Amino acid sequence: MLKYRRKVIEYPLFYIPLILAGIFLALALLFGVLNLGKPSVAAVIALDISSSTYQPQPFNAPNSIMDQEVQAVNAYLEANAKLSNPNKVQILGIGGGKAPKLTATMDSSQEVIVDQLSRQLNDPNLPYQLIPEPQQDDLDIVINKATEILEEQENHCRELLMVTDAGVSITQSAVTQATGKNIKINSLVFGTESVPNLRSASRQTKGIYIDNINLSNTGGSYLEEVFLNNFFKQFNSNWKWIRFWLGCAFIAFLWVLVLPLDRWIFQGMLNMSMEPSGKISLGLAFIGTIITVALMIAGGLPLISPC
Repeated sequence: MLKYRRKVIEYPLFYIPLILAGIFLALALLFGVLNLGKPSVAAVIALDISSSTYQPQPFNAPNSIMDQEVQAVNAYLEANAKLSNPNKVQILGIGGGKAPKLTATMDSSQEVIVDQLSRQLNDPNLPYQLIPEPQQDDLDIVINKATEILEEQENHCRELLMVTDAGVSITQSAVTQATGKNIKINSLVFGTESVPNLRSASRQTKGIYIDNINLSNTGGSYLEEVFLNNFFKQFNSNWKWIRFWLGCAFIAFLWVLVLPLDRWIFQGMLNMSMEPSGKISLGLAFIGTIITVALMIAGGLPLISPC
């Protein structure tokens, strides 16, 4: 049996990485519980308010698709008001090949946004502003207007959330412009069909795409849940920080394993001599560290790219 002067736990190569692993795990837990490091978010929410969202009922009639969209926005704003650093939000309309502003400016106040939205939706002239033009289902104008709004929001994660039906089109030029401004295109498509080019736009910009949602037979609470669980939660996630600290903890753990692998596995069980055993143990830690760091960089480091 091999004899050693000191126990494994007495070596700095073992207990220092062990302490660091504990610290990093504690930081990951702390960031997760307290939602520390949540990025500042600017979001443009574009709602389909074309005639297909309320007819044959009146404009914004209760329980219509349009009303469900508005209630979902209200749920988003209510959750947003509870954040220590609320999102800045502006709401656009989608209809008739146009993108009217339903709120005047970017704002983080729930009261201001709700008041502006209510006033605009109650404007009797709004439905007439949405008379279809030749390219009535073209979303380019929505993306371009949202891009103009969001590019002014420096030091914010820029999110565009479009809620529309399946009969829409979008060009690559609009997506490329949004990508160049670091804007994520998130899409919620109601109807029975998917929109491949809109799905592609969301994937290219690392946004969220959800389709094939039938709102005609659902209550408003369903769309509210989708808004909160799929979009609001993701927009305000600090997962990058949690992943960063877990990555650091994993690297530290790799170095914790150096001496146990050397003594108990390679020398003890495999009867290897000290020199090759030590080199293999250190080599595994180095390789594991390099791979982990590469994966962390590929996933985005929060200090460099918080979005």
